[in-house]
Amino acid sequence: MSYKDLYNYVAGLNEYPVVLETRVVPKIKELSGQDEVYFVPVDQLDISISLGHIKQYRQATGVYSDSQWITEIRYATNPAVTFCWRRFVCCKELMHIFDSPNERATDQAKLELLLSELETPPPWDKASDMYKSETRTQWMALGVLCPLPLREQFRAKLEAEDLNKYQVALALRIPETTVDSLMSPYFEGFITSLLNGE
Repeated sequence: MSYKDLYNYVAGLNEYPVVLETRVVPKIKELSGQDEVYFVPVDQLDISISLGHIKQYRQATGVYSDSQWITEIRYATNPAVTFCWRRFVCCKELMHIFDSPNERATDQAKLELLLSELETPPPWDKASDMYKSETRTQWMALGVLCPLPLREQFRAKLEAEDLNKYQVALALRIPETTVDSLMSPYFEGFITSLLNGE
């Protein structure tokens, strides 16, 4: 299972906006062995802390049958969270499927550590693997929602002033504030390092 396989698949689609439910989820299920992936709206999330999270568990389907791997991507339904933000958050949370065991908040102590780091970001060299995963999955999500070949098309249109940042965000169905990261000179290097497993 690798992010590279998902990325190459999405890049080969040559379409936008990339549809999570019909394009990304089936491929993630194929790559990860997840039996079911659900998007679950949650109205109790405090959006000052989190716009969404992932929950994974095993569930028995019958008395004598094997249990299934279930992934729930829970996202905030608060009206202040736009469709594009929900979409980005759901994609970002899906990327946690690729986390290693030490990058997962698997108990209360780890969750509390992660929440404190999200509230007050630590120096990078002191950050937990969970916190580093939070940052990495944002870049991974951008790479899935706008792979490099597609990014180049939009970057050229931005430079030619044929499109503005809002129009790029609207076309890709991503938050406008993420367009700067997408067009950053560091984006290609970061995606390349992810594809190389670094």
